[in-house]
Amino acid sequence: MNRRRFLQQATTGAASVALIGLTLNSRAAAEEKSRPAGKIITRTLGRTGIQVPIVSMGVMNADNPELLKESYKRGVRHFDTAWYYQRGNNERMVGQALREAGGKREDYTVATKIFLGDGPGRSAKGAAAKALFLKRAAESLSRLQMEYVDILYYHSLDTREQVLDPGIIEALTELKAEKKVRFTGLSMHCHWPGLLTLAADQGFYDVALLSYNYSMQGNPAFLDAMQHACAKGMGLVAMKTQCQQEWYREGLPADLQKFYEGQIMHTALLKWVLRHEQFATAIPGYTTFQQMEEDFPVARSLDYTPDEKKFLEDRHVQLALLGACQICGGCTGSCPKGVDLPNLMRTHMYARSYGNAIQAGETFRAIAPGRSLAACADCSPCTARCVRRVDIAGRLAELKMIYA
Repeated sequence: MNRRRFLQQATTGAASVALIGLTLNSRAAAEEKSRPAGKIITRTLGRTGIQVPIVSMGVMNADNPELLKESYKRGVRHFDTAWYYQRGNNERMVGQALREAGGKREDYTVATKIFLGDGPGRSAKGAAAKALFLKRAAESLSRLQMEYVDILYYHSLDTREQVLDPGIIEALTELKAEKKVRFTGLSMHCHWPGLLTLAADQGFYDVALLSYNYSMQGNPAFLDAMQHACAKGMGLVAMKTQCQQEWYREGLPADLQKFYEGQIMHTALLKWVLRHEQFATAIPGYTTFQQMEEDFPVARSLDYTPDEKKFLEDRHVQLALLGACQICGGCTGSCPKGVDLPNLMRTHMYARSYGNAIQAGETFRAIAPGRSLAACADCSPCTARCVRRVDIAGRLAELKMIYA
């Protein structure tokens, strides 16, 4: 695939999503939507005691405030954003839209995340990490125009040192004492079974936001860590639940791709995650009214339809899942240059699957010097290998078209 084709695909996908959103927004304004039957399922978020519907909203890629308002109207009560999503504009939109939605502040839960992995925060720790964390937390509250957030996550951790950093613990302790944060959290994309267990035993963090999806089935490390954390009282929230369909597009025959387009695949994958009762809720990142209408009804029933069950049991799907990156870190030792393959695969996910150039760029720039694409420029052929079937070399080649 050449650079032009790659960028054309990303642009076309983004334009299609925008068009669908506008069309459905107009339709929503023109006619009354029917409401599905059945009571919304809620669960308790660990020791926080917060009751949340099992389907929440990941707002990262959303840019339409009317979508948040309609989500609240439908019954969504937990909204997840972050300090650096859309360069701060995501938090601004969340705060404004929820104020306009008409509910009382205590009626909904807002979570935001502080990311220290860019620019001056790349290697911050201890007192430096504390100062930067407090600065960015103040910026988040200002953008949200809120006196407090319900959950404040230390975002995208991948080392023991980050989990145990005394500077971050001091910062969050101060924010809780000042009633600017109700509960502390940490989010993890890779290496998280060990890190989650460490955090649970440490006992400081109340909530963990974890990447979890159908590609991780059959791996006991994930389930064991989740069960341990729950036993310690932590609340668990699932992200990346529909695992972005690179594996689906690349690994399935064309006839099956056509058959499984749309709601069947997305609802089946979301239900699969939420049938793990260790998770209080999931934050699928929907961006259109159509996607909202597919995702949120899952909150009323986790029973599989016959088509959803057929999809999950299909042998072609099972085989294709091996091409879904779990960001497990198993590939790291296969690179002789020590390239940060897990975070490069995350960058590829944001760029290729999400069509989110800003988030892809932020993730890419946060990779430590000497461990990014420049380090693998002279490697031919690429010797990096996935423990499953992810085409690492192919994804690195696509990233070089954008960033090299």
